Order: sequence, then C-alpha cells, then structure tokens
Amino acid sequence: MNGFFSKFKIEGHFLKSIVYNRYVGFIGFMLFFTWIMSLLGGMPPLVTAWRSEIPLLLYVYCYLNGITRSSKWQAFITAFPIVIAYGIFDVNFLLLGRLLRIIEVRELPELLGIMPLWMILSVVILSGLTLTVFLRQVRFKKGFGIILGVLPFLFILLMVEYAPDYFLVSFKKGQRAMTTWSDIQNAEDNGRIWMMFYNEARRKSNIRKMTEYKDDSSFLKNMADIVSQLSALKTKHNVHLIVLESFVDPEMFQGASFSRNPVHEDFKAIFEDKGSISISPVFGGGTAQAEFEVLCGVPALKKLSGVEFDVFSGGQTYCLPSMLSKGGYHTISTNAYKPDFFNSINAYKGTGFQRSYYPTEYARGLETYLSIGDVTDEKYMFDGGLLKQNLDFVTQWQNSNPGIPLFNYIMTIYGHLPYHVNTKKRPRIIDVTGAIKDLQLERCINQYYYRTQAIAEFLNGIKAVDPESLVILISDHLPPVYGPKTYERLGYAAGDKDFLHINRVFFFENRRAVYYEPIHHYDIPDVILNYITQGSYCEGHVCNFKTSGGQVPQQDYGQAYMTIMANAMK
Repeated sequence: MNGFFSKFKIEGHFLKSIVYNRYVGFIGFMLFFTWIMSLLGGMPPLVTAWRSEIPLLLYVYCYLNGITRSSKWQAFITAFPIVIAYGIFDVNFLLLGRLLRIIEVRELPELLGIMPLWMILSVVILSGLTLTVFLRQVRFKKGFGIILGVLPFLFILLMVEYAPDYFLVSFKKGQRAMTTWSDIQNAEDNGRIWMMFYNEARRKSNIRKMTEYKDDSSFLKNMADIVSQLSALKTKHNVHLIVLESFVDPEMFQGASFSRNPVHEDFKAIFEDKGSISISPVFGGGTAQAEFEVLCGVPALKKLSGVEFDVFSGGQTYCLPSMLSKGGYHTISTNAYKPDFFNSINAYKGTGFQRSYYPTEYARGLETYLSIGDVTDEKYMFDGGLLKQNLDFVTQWQNSNPGIPLFNYIMTIYGHLPYHVNTKKRPRIIDVTGAIKDLQLERCINQYYYRTQAIAEFLNGIKAVDPESLVILISDHLPPVYGPKTYERLGYAAGDKDFLHINRVFFFENRRAVYYEPIHHYDIPDVILNYITQGSYCEGHVCNFKTSGGQVPQQDYGQAYMTIMANAMK
C-alpha cells in the first residue's frame, strides 16, 4: 500500500511539474493569445502550425531563457519579446488585412511619416521598455553560448539570402501544401515567421531570374504594336486619371444609416447610379501598389518587393505612360504628397512620365505648379485645392500646346489616416449609426461629402475646357478605420467574399458618366487604350473588362509582370 501511495506522489509531482513548467505554460499562452486575437479579427490561431512554427517558438524561448539571469520574472521577461513580435503580425493584419513580410521593413520611413504622433510614441516606448528590460537580464559574459544559440537562425537567413531555391525546396517538403491565393491561409498552416522566410526566399529567387525576362521578345513586340497603333491615330483624346486616397463610398454600407445623404448633390447629379467597382490589390494602406496596377496593367504580385515601386530605379519600363509618350502624348503626374514617398520620383520616371509635379512645400527646387495651401488642422492637402490647381495648369498647358494630347495623372492624399478635418472650413454634417460605432469611419464619410463636391467642380471644369476626354476617378484602397471588422459588421459590399478589396471607380467619358462591369485596378490601362483607339484596341487584344463573368487568373500575368519589373530595376 505504501508503494502505491509513493508511486501516486511521484506521478502527482510529475504532473504538477508539467503544469508549472514554463515551456508548457508559454506554448499554452501563445495558443490562447493567438486564439483571442483571431476572435478580435486578427490572424488565425497557432493551433495547426505544429510542424515547425511551434518548435521554432520553443527553441527561441529556450534560447532566451538560457542567455538571461534566473529570477522569478525570467519566464515572463523572455516571453514578452516573442509575444510583442506575434502581436505585430496581428496589428498589421487588423489594420491592413495582410501578412507582414521582411521586405516591408523598407516601408518603415513611409509608415512613420503618416502615423499620428501618439501612435509613434506608443510604439517607441513599448518597444524601448521591452528591449531595455530584456537586455538588462542578458548574461553577456556567456558570449560563446549566445553566439552558439544564434547559429541556427543565421543558417536559415543565409539560406534565404544566398540559396533561396534550396530553402524553398526544403521548406515545401516539410510543410503543408502552399495555396496561391492566400498568404493568411499559408500562415495558418505553416506559421507566420516561417512564411516570412518563405516569402523572402521566393523574392530572392525571382530576382535571380530577372535577366531572362528583360528582353522577352513576344511581350516587347506587343508593346511595339500598341505604340504603332497609337502613333497612327489621327485624333487622340486627352485622358485624366485620378487616384483618390481612401475614397470609400458610404452607400456601399448596407448596415449603416446616415443623418443626411453623404454624397454631394452635384456629384450625385453627374453619376446617379453609374458608379462602377474595381478590385484593389491592397486594403488599408499600400497606395503605391494600387498606383502600380493602374499604371502598368498587371497585378502587384510582390515577387520582387513588398512594394513594386520601391525597387524602380528610374529606368523606363513598359507601363501605360511610357506607351502613351512614345505614341505622341505628353505625360504628366501630379502627386499631392512628398517626392520620396514610396520612391515616387524614380517610379514615375520609370513608368514613363515626362514631367512630375509635387507641392512646392515638399519639393523646393523642383519645377512645379502646385502648393498645398492652408492645411490647418488637416495635415494633408484637400482635394478641392489640388484639383483646381491642376485644372488651371491643364487649361494653360493646352492653350500653349494646341494639338498635343495629354495624359494627366493625379495622386491625391486627402482622406489619409488619421482623417483630420478642419471643422471650421468643413463642418461635421453627417452622423453615422449602425451595428458598430467607428469614429474614424464617420470622419471619412464627412470627408466624402466635401470630396465629392470638389470632384464635381473639377468635372464641370473639364466639361468646359476639355469636353472630348476621358476622366477616371478610382479609389486606391479602403481606409483602415478601426479595421476589417467595421466593414464586416456594417455589411460593406453586401458581404462579398473579397469585400476588403472592393473599391469605387467612376468613368466620365466625353461629358457623360459611363458604367462598366466590375474590373480590377490593373484593367485600367486597357480601358484607357480602348477609349483612345475608339474601340479598336480590344479587337486585337484580350481585354478582361470586355469579357463576361470574370478575370484572367493572376498567374497569366506573370511573364508580363516580370518583364516590366526587370526593365524597371535595370
């Protein structure tokens, strides 16, 4: 009997040690933490990523415990950096709806440039405190052990950097099958950190293959044929392409009510029910991705960078402005923000713009016609001031250059996070009610009223000075507001499965609104070329917006994408 109770005590002690074991507790907490975040709209929980992600987290946790001093707080101090890192993935997904990538570290300066001061300070303070507390506990005298523990990570990073194809082959053998349609599904199956390594290895692998795409004969011949077709035209109408920052249409929220019509009556009179739909490559941020698609006519596949524009060198590639300039057009871009934002100077030059203009306040020394004007309490230039200055400039340019067709591209910035409104100039006139209260969204909708008023004034001006022309107004992406849950709970786009990427596009062709069936942002160049050629372009090319019931799969654009990027990076 004594032996039985003795055995019971031993087993009880063993079970108790498991319960109180810091490693069991750590994994249990990570499973609980990721589950809670998933309920709040974050990334999927960690449950299914047992092949390599959970072992990796255990190794990291073990390593951090091994290099720090023992104390009653050690288990928490060493866990906190890992929890913070995982939390960054969830915050990124909550705000932008996508998986974080290593290459997106390059975007940090742009991100800091637009984040509110309180948010920057919060990030700096939280990260600084975590790092300070952790470093104070590190036993730096055990230098050999610290270096030895880092070697596995160093090996992985070296493989990703210098032998990416071997990494990809090895990774695929040990993980669940990859899906081509969802980074998030892959992260759920194989882990967030491992998917960061995988995406970076795939990017490196693609960069090594660039030279074979630079001189793709079939693609280059197609581009040459388009230029010849443009050059032969006797009449070439002007095109005005305006990409609107975070231009969300309130009328697409089925579960929201408004104290008054959020669309200005002048805008409503022009378009009535002729607003069309376009699928953006991004949600909540990454404007340059939307720009890349509308200017280059291929999906932003992120094969070479988290943001395609970031790797443009200024060398001219085969995008719409380049074809138009070679076909006799004068191509200009106007950007309402800073020239270094998303490498736009090199990007615009590479896509084929002959002149690029920025506000003089951000680009002293550069030729420009633009000034941000009074931005008191708003930070960003209002659409009305931007469009009025552009219309005046275009009018003067046309008078000075009769007979030369114009491609006029505008990238706005008003409506960007944090959606500040000067209520003295633009009083808050719309209250929003629904299943969820999102004050950020309410600001966006009040902005929308005044923005549609400014756009209507611009269109009426175009009718007067350039009646036989095409104007396209397209939202770059939806504003992040309080995250995807806002859109889901307010029934945005009738709950369509791709609701986070559904944006408005408006076509104003020869003084009248025109409706198109749903398109993607990368269909815009085809729409423009077909308009310029009076319909003959799509007789000789596959135009997705002309087909019924769907789009060509993204992989069909792979060859064109790589050729465009190979020449952009030369």
